[in-house]
Amino acid sequence: MTIAIISGTGFLGTATARRLSERGHDVVVVARGQSPVALADGVKFEAADRMDSERIAELLKANGVTAVIDIFALSLKNAEPVIEAAGKAGARYILVSSTDVYSNYGGLLKKETPEIRPDPATEDSPLRTLRYPYRGNLRRPAGVEDDLFENYDKIPIEEFALAQGAPEATVMRLPMIFGPDDKQHRFAWAIKRAKKGEPFRLDRRGAGWLNSYAYIDDVAEALALAAVSPEAAGRIYNVSQPFVRTQADWARTILTLMGIDSEITLVDAEANGALADRAESSDLSYPLTLDSQRIRDELGYREIVPEEQALRRTIEWELAQG
Repeated sequence: MTIAIISGTGFLGTATARRLSERGHDVVVVARGQSPVALADGVKFEAADRMDSERIAELLKANGVTAVIDIFALSLKNAEPVIEAAGKAGARYILVSSTDVYSNYGGLLKKETPEIRPDPATEDSPLRTLRYPYRGNLRRPAGVEDDLFENYDKIPIEEFALAQGAPEATVMRLPMIFGPDDKQHRFAWAIKRAKKGEPFRLDRRGAGWLNSYAYIDDVAEALALAAVSPEAAGRIYNVSQPFVRTQADWARTILTLMGIDSEITLVDAEANGALADRAESSDLSYPLTLDSQRIRDELGYREIVPEEQALRRTIEWELAQG
């Protein structure tokens, strides 16, 4: 099979291309090519702007693409041309969506007050009613232009993709992804503050927060499965680790792997402990957790990297950043 990855030259795209190639599939990465491209051996690169639907459709047809994984669909405006191109080429469209579609996220941002749902969200859980969650919000993912994030919202993209079919879309709702080259530095709050012989000071408001994560290579495996499995057509899948830890438990896990046996001390807001910034900007009574049983049952998804190895790789990379 030949799989195309749109906007696939970054953190998630390159990992997914590598995983598909390892599985024996042909891979075409499509991006503007305005920055250096480093792809796995055997992965083909094609230059195109994702807003040019005709150009992308031509590339998909010329390469015999059967499925399209869209890594960087942030708004309906920048996703619609890719969805239409996939439809014209007869290729199945796989949308990289997010845990932020669920109702707890609006509460987490302090922008609405939904009922707190303590259990991990399933694919059928209620979605947030808030739209365009980053408008006026200073806390935004790094590396994305402000004007694009003004119209960021995965929910309208999901609705359009599943309605259009393209010919039968798949929606992949992902959690926070960690690993080497993670521009969001998901675990830097613990790794960079850990010091031997010193108490680890953790903001008590953030200590009990529950959030789902997944390692980069494991997410790549999930996307690869969705792209090559016909039974994934028309389906929505959550992807995450099969367990949930509090942030205090994550801190202890990371410190232990770093060989640091420090006491974890919970501190008040004025002490500026780890996660104080998140606790100030978010309502951490709202968990952001996912139930990933559906993709495990239907597609046979399993993590491909042992958790300890994944965390050790992440710690080593984060420490090397200085």
